[in-house]
Amino acid sequence: MVSAASQPNRDKRGEVFNYQTHFKTPLGVNWQGQCTIETSPVINISRKVLSADKVPFIEHPAGNSSWLGMNFDYQYVKPVFEVLNSTKVPLINRGESHVTVISPPEFAVLSTAGITIEQVNKIAHGLKIQSSKVAIVCLGKEDVVVANLNKIVYQIIVKVPNLVKIRRQIFQLYMQQGGNSALFDPQSFWPHITVGFTSGDVFLEQGVYKGYNVCYRPISVKK
Repeated sequence: MVSAASQPNRDKRGEVFNYQTHFKTPLGVNWQGQCTIETSPVINISRKVLSADKVPFIEHPAGNSSWLGMNFDYQYVKPVFEVLNSTKVPLINRGESHVTVISPPEFAVLSTAGITIEQVNKIAHGLKIQSSKVAIVCLGKEDVVVANLNKIVYQIIVKVPNLVKIRRQIFQLYMQQGGNSALFDPQSFWPHITVGFTSGDVFLEQGVYKGYNVCYRPISVKK
């Protein structure tokens, strides 16, 4: 029986986001990250990482490879990277933190209906992308073989409802301009902040999903 003191915290909708007091991931399977003498299974992160409204919005125009992102202050993600980095499996990082909201492949689809990155950015600004409320779900990990190369990638899995709202509004514009609804789904979205990787990131286009399915270790948000 689980005591009241060990019950996970819930937000106002009753959804569980702090799983460090549970033995299971959000999808009801065991955490894959194990505790050692040196480390706890729970990763700590500063609550200040959630204050994305203090971070400037950055545009990413690159023709048909343009993309949309929500930016975060890397100084609060770096300590997570340092905990995960080791001489056994050394990691590299990009030195910045963001959630990709519209990926380059998705923008290439949107552009077939004449959507411009300026239109996408206007929607993001209008819905105050950098002020989006963020809930941290877990630390995710992929350990996969891509093109005969083993790749390990870590990310912070998050839930950001406003980013889905932004994607929906972009979808509405896409349809207004004659887009094919079968080629872009605003709900197909697994927001995460990449922390580090061994030899390069992995993506949906390579058959890798980065949702609650890859929850590896719980994360505790600290002051």
